Amino acid sequence: MERSGAVLDTTFLISLSDKNRPAHEAAKAYYQFFLEAGMPLYLPTVVASEFGIKQAITDLPLHNFKVLPFNLAEAIRCADLNVAYYRDKIGAGQRDAVKDDFKIIAQTEEQEALFLLTEDRSTMSTYCEQLRTDDKINFKVVELSQGFDQSLINGNGQTEMHYPTVE
Repeated sequence: MERSGAVLDTTFLISLSDKNRPAHEAAKAYYQFFLEAGMPLYLPTVVASEFGIKQAITDLPLHNFKVLPFNLAEAIRCADLNVAYYRDKIGAGQRDAVKDDFKIIAQTEEQEALFLLTEDRSTMSTYCEQLRTDDKINFKVVELSQGFDQSLINGNGQTEMHYPTVE
């Protein structure tokens, strides 16, 4: 299976739905880009449950998302990633229950998605950066805090040229 599409993190959905968030415009631009490119947008049920704490998930355009239930293969991958990150790096197991971030990371990898869209620079991006360095994951994290950058997701690494309008 060839890698395709993007998994949506909770922070992405929050920014997409809240016009007052600093990353709202970037979230809208990425959402529109993926829709226009016909690339799947994956919605993990873990993300739906997190989002639903503050806002009804039915407020989102669910018809544009492929819902990902958390399955056994993803649970196994999640445990492996958790061990690789916590036990191997700091010599101890994670103190609390397996974090939802690792479930989302595992689903992104198991779905063979190209990207994980998030606004969470402090934890999600940090986890993924280390796991990618250790060759445990193969997708790219796209952070909304950097604004919309087509070169990060268009496959060729080039930005679009914008020519001045001639009147």
